[in-house]
Amino acid sequence: MTNPNNNMGKKSISIFEFRSIGIMTTPFKQKFGIPRQSQSISTATGTIQFSPDINPTNACRGLEAFSHLWISFIFHENIQGGWKDTVRPPRLGGNEKVGVFATRSTFRPNPIGLSVVKNGGLNEHNKLVVEGVDLLDQTPIIDIKPYVHYADSVNDAISGFAEFAPKKKMPVEYSKLAYLKLQTLVNAYPQLEALLTNILEQDPRPAYKTATKDDKIYSILLHNFDIKWQVRHTINYVLDIEIQ
Repeated sequence: MTNPNNNMGKKSISIFEFRSIGIMTTPFKQKFGIPRQSQSISTATGTIQFSPDINPTNACRGLEAFSHLWISFIFHENIQGGWKDTVRPPRLGGNEKVGVFATRSTFRPNPIGLSVVKNGGLNEHNKLVVEGVDLLDQTPIIDIKPYVHYADSVNDAISGFAEFAPKKKMPVEYSKLAYLKLQTLVNAYPQLEALLTNILEQDPRPAYKTATKDDKIYSILLHNFDIKWQVRHTINYVLDIEIQ
């Protein structure tokens, strides 16, 4: 830690340096389409490749006793974007402003994120498998802690404008072309259909689009696939799946 001003009574700024303990690999190749929350909404699986100076066998000893974990990470693609003290949360339609500290916006004074994930344990390559991820591929991880139910779950907590999970899930349908392509990918990507349905039923479009007629063809990058989809009569319709 470096403190440039240690004088009492004067403003001081503490500067801390963090290093990555590993990198998260996920199916999400772009920010658009990533579920807005982790464990409760996302069905995606990721793996953490630890840094060379960390021995996963030692560092994760005893972790198998915990079903869920806290993952601290860096919003690495937002660092250059800066931040503002007020933001427009998607849950409020993208129109109403609230303070950044009353949201989980990815644009923050310090680009640090926190997610709860399900612990899948170390695999044969000593990578930590986690389920229910909402992180971009290649996200730097800065810490892992066990989720402790009696301390981390507050039964009478109040969650403001995010008190309830989204009410509606949009139906998802596939064109004949997209469905045929999906079937050819089942062996290599057995969870692709479930993951894609999980994403699209949450309607990842900007909030203001949900109240207007929208003929736009959208694209989501998952694994190495560019997936084209469009809203048709309140149904998210998958048009095509293209290999990148």
